[in-house]
Amino acid sequence: AWSGPWGVSFTANLTPDPETGVLRDFTEQQFIQTMRTGRHQGQGRRILPPMPWPLIGKMTDDDLKAVFAYLRQIPAVKNKVPDPIPPK
Repeated sequence: AWSGPWGVSFTANLTPDPETGVLRDFTEQQFIQTMRTGRHQGQGRRILPPMPWPLIGKMTDDDLKAVFAYLRQIPAVKNKVPDPIPPK
C-alpha cells in the first residue's frame, strides 16, 4: 500500500485473471487511453500513485500495444486488491 495526501492506494492486479485482474475488461484502446489520461479505462476515476502513468503515457502507441499484449499473456493470478481509502 502507498499512503499520501490522496489517501491510501494499493497496487492493481495487472494479470488477466477474469475475476480479479484489473485489465480483464480493457480493450487495447482503453489501455492506451488509460495510460495517456491517467483515468480508469480512459474515462473513469483517476489512477492513484504509485502507478507512473505520466511516464508510461509518453510511450509510443506501438510500445503501449506491446505492453498490453504482454500483460494479457502472463499467467493469471487471483488476487483481490482492496479499494483505495480516501484521505481522512
